[in-house]
Amino acid sequence: MKPFSLARVLQLTVRRAEGLSRSVKFAHGVWLRARGRQVQLIALRDAHIAQLAVELRDGVSTAHLLGKNRLQYAQAAELQLAQAAIDAAHCDWQARLAEWTQVEQRVKALRLLEQRHLAQVAVLQRRSEQREHDELVELTHRLDAGRWAR
Repeated sequence: MKPFSLARVLQLTVRRAEGLSRSVKFAHGVWLRARGRQVQLIALRDAHIAQLAVELRDGVSTAHLLGKNRLQYAQAAELQLAQAAIDAAHCDWQARLAEWTQVEQRVKALRLLEQRHLAQVAVLQRRSEQREHDELVELTHRLDAGRWAR
């Protein structure tokens, strides 16, 4: 019987899907780490705001307040960078996920073709076996009929 002609294509596509799966997981991890960094920055900002509130109750100098103000601007800029990193990581993750999904659909299609091929081979094999069985039965009947004729 003829082997599945797309077996090598299926094998390569499965390998590609596995590689893409790893890259999707990596990109997802990058996105999660970027979100974690943003949470850290927000917690740090909130802690500085709480500390500033305590210091303001006691009274602070203008120079100290300007320093705290510059710190808050720097933290806001860092938060914007963190959000940009999150957005970029999310876009990368989604792009890799879309590519993996497309390749995975191709794997499913090739596996379906392989199953159909195997089913067709099984049908042909059963037909061949049935034909051989029928020929054997016919030969046996001929031999038996020849013996009765004598």
